[in-house]
Amino acid sequence: MARTAMAKKKKHSSFMGFVLVAMVVMLISLIIFLQGRETKSKLDAKTAQEQEVDELIDEEEARSEELDELEKYVQTKAYAGEQAQEKLGLVKEGEIIFKKDN
Repeated sequence: MARTAMAKKKKHSSFMGFVLVAMVVMLISLIIFLQGRETKSKLDAKTAQEQEVDELIDEEEARSEELDELEKYVQTKAYAGEQAQEKLGLVKEGEIIFKKDN
């Protein structure tokens, strides 16, 4: 009888060991799963932020090109003539000026 009691006790302790190991594995799996979800949400946020930055870079590059074109235009005689007409009232030969009476 002592032998069967020991066999039962040994069987019971090995079963409890198995249950304990299974619970630890499940707990570790749950922790890894939750951390994976958190990491994925952080990655999604960073990806969205990267897209916003890329859009801003594209806008600024387009603006830079516009400024380069404006800089070239400002150095032309056509621009100087326009500014002289607008700001200094320069009149080209043969132009007729109409003034509004107050």
